[in-house]
Amino acid sequence: MPLISESIPNLVNGVSQQPPSLRLKTQAQLQENGLSTVVEGLRKRPSSEFIAEIPDAVDFDNAFIHTIRRDEKEFYTLIITPSTIRMFDKEGVSRAVTGDASYLSGLVNPSTELTVTSVADYTFIVNKTVTVGKLPDISPTRPEEALVYVRQGDYLTDYKVTLTYDGATTVASYTTFDASVSSNQSDVKTNNIAKQLFDALVDNLPADKFLLTDYGSTFYIKRIDGGAFTMRVEDSRGDTFVKGFKGQVTDFYDLPPKGELGFSIKVIGDTKAQEDDYYVTLTDDNTGGTPTWKESVAAGLETHFDPATMPHQLVKQPDGSFVFQQAEWLSRQAGDDETNPFPSFVGKTLNDIFLHRNRLGLLADENVIFSEAGEYYNYFATTVLTILDSNPIDVAVSNNQVSILRHAVPFNKTLLLFSDLTQFTLTAGDLLTPDTVAIDVATQFEASLRAKPVGIGRFVFFATRRGIWSGVREYFVETASDTTTNALEITSHCPRYIQGEVKRLAASSNEEMLLALSETDPSTVYVYRYYWSAQEKLQSSWSEWKFDGEVLNVDFNMSDIFLIIKRADGVYLERINLSRDQATQYTVNNFGVNLDQRVILSEVGARTPYTAQNTIYVSFDGVVITQGSVGWEEKLDAALARGVVFAGVPYTFKYTLSEVVVKRENEPITISRLQMRSFALVYYDTGYFEVTVRPKSRTPSNLKFTGRVVGSRNNLISALPIESGTFKFPVLAKSDQVEIEISSDSFLPCAFQSAEWEGYYTLRSTRN
Repeated sequence: MPLISESIPNLVNGVSQQPPSLRLKTQAQLQENGLSTVVEGLRKRPSSEFIAEIPDAVDFDNAFIHTIRRDEKEFYTLIITPSTIRMFDKEGVSRAVTGDASYLSGLVNPSTELTVTSVADYTFIVNKTVTVGKLPDISPTRPEEALVYVRQGDYLTDYKVTLTYDGATTVASYTTFDASVSSNQSDVKTNNIAKQLFDALVDNLPADKFLLTDYGSTFYIKRIDGGAFTMRVEDSRGDTFVKGFKGQVTDFYDLPPKGELGFSIKVIGDTKAQEDDYYVTLTDDNTGGTPTWKESVAAGLETHFDPATMPHQLVKQPDGSFVFQQAEWLSRQAGDDETNPFPSFVGKTLNDIFLHRNRLGLLADENVIFSEAGEYYNYFATTVLTILDSNPIDVAVSNNQVSILRHAVPFNKTLLLFSDLTQFTLTAGDLLTPDTVAIDVATQFEASLRAKPVGIGRFVFFATRRGIWSGVREYFVETASDTTTNALEITSHCPRYIQGEVKRLAASSNEEMLLALSETDPSTVYVYRYYWSAQEKLQSSWSEWKFDGEVLNVDFNMSDIFLIIKRADGVYLERINLSRDQATQYTVNNFGVNLDQRVILSEVGARTPYTAQNTIYVSFDGVVITQGSVGWEEKLDAALARGVVFAGVPYTFKYTLSEVVVKRENEPITISRLQMRSFALVYYDTGYFEVTVRPKSRTPSNLKFTGRVVGSRNNLISALPIESGTFKFPVLAKSDQVEIEISSDSFLPCAFQSAEWEGYYTLRSTRN
């Protein structure tokens, strides 16, 4: 029975639910309130710092919570409940929100019924229960009207206008003089010919039915009693010298330069040039200048969205307050229902809103709808004469099964679209245009889309569902092809780890960290740490952070994690700093202070801003005072007289080592016996931890490391020692019959780089 030993190079790969023989040596049975890093190893997670209590926190269980991050310094938390809209800055200061919130009335579960996106000072909010509608207002309708335009005059030419109405016919005709007399030159002027026809019609048409207006070479005819009429114009020069316009025209260039302002007419598009029909209106833009024909919308059509049913916006004001209001969505200004219809989201509810390539996008049913490029409030073409690159885009996914689009995430120069069963990629060329847009099926993985997928770096993470458990997939583009996509399950080694449905995902590319909140276990934040070296993933670590309360929201701002936690005595905004513990600049030996809801007190008589009964106080030199103990207030004042004091709630770090399995060339040897003799933990910058050895059917043993090492220069009575070294402890149990747990409920730091074990090993047979 030889004595053998083996090292565990690090403890940074988190939890595995695989059998011990299949686990990596660097994986664990359990990890709570630990932080796995490839630089520092495994350490107790940083504490949460108290920022502010959220007053009057009612209906927060189903609140919609969104982070608005303009930059590192300007960071806001939006909280919407069925009855309120509230905003807090990064210091927890409430910002005033005014405006009409009727768009949000009827919400039952805002956390699932709302979605938002932020652009500069504007946050667009979508109520997913509201069906988008149109206003009943219609484009102006015109009376029965016509224009007569004398384009050219000539001698001895016949001009005639014939009007037919109510079974009657009125004819106005005029023949110009010959050229024999020089004074006849004025007779062939176009305005004179038009005047002769105009006067003849005025004299013969009933004044109670028609109104005529003279515009020089053009005159206008309107039926004022609401009746209809037809018009025919003729001349003896092949009907080219006089033109009549009523209803529609085949050539835009035939239209007169003058006429009744507001006169509209349909222009028949040239089929050879692949032109659609369009409409023009004579206008001078209210400037009193030369009238021009401008493209317009057909008469009698609905042109406006109902702004009460469209996404609303929350606008930041110069004084730091916010206004919730309807957005000013642009109306249809050209074409008709065939050439420029309302976007497909009208009559449907919206599922998501996002910004992609300078367009504001919406998801509705199976369609992706983009605004005009650079104009977030316009979803209509500005002209139907040609297809502009900047035109709005409305495109549906193509698949052999129903694919209701739930979320859109910009990714790898494309847009990744999620339905319950399929993932699509929306691509385009250098420009996103109606001609270049394309949607293709990328992958077909079942997804749980309660939590919006998040993109960080070159990855997109989305949740999946496996019965009462949830998993997470990591969507990426294969580096070798730069086009092939895949979505590997990063919870494959712990499939029964995340309880219930994932309701929130948050990620940071700086920290290479993903956080997940579940519906079933609200006091837990599931933490995923990963690290890539070239094309090899060296770390894939899942662990849990436990809190004394319900975590309502979690989000990143650079290296800070902001949490909203509902505790027994209130709802709090808290922050976890992942970079450097602020306490190190105050404490002797520069140690961090691990207390949740932590605050720094600096004045005699100061107390904590919350009422947790297990609050403890730690002075900068390490004196510990428990709230409620005998004489605790006097002791606290004495500590404050010496310097700053940290107040907070202790929390426990736990790490259960995996069962030790002997492997040869990475293959487990299970027909053997390993009698564990001892274990050694390599720790650094550590003040306190405990090791509990639990042999089956025997009394557990508990060993404590207090940081006080005999002979160490750090072992001073006047200060708390922070040590680095190796802690060796006996095990004396069969490897598969013992559990080894490392824990710490102290405010002092603990961190572990590696471990090593030794034991007596017996192999029952010789292997080839």
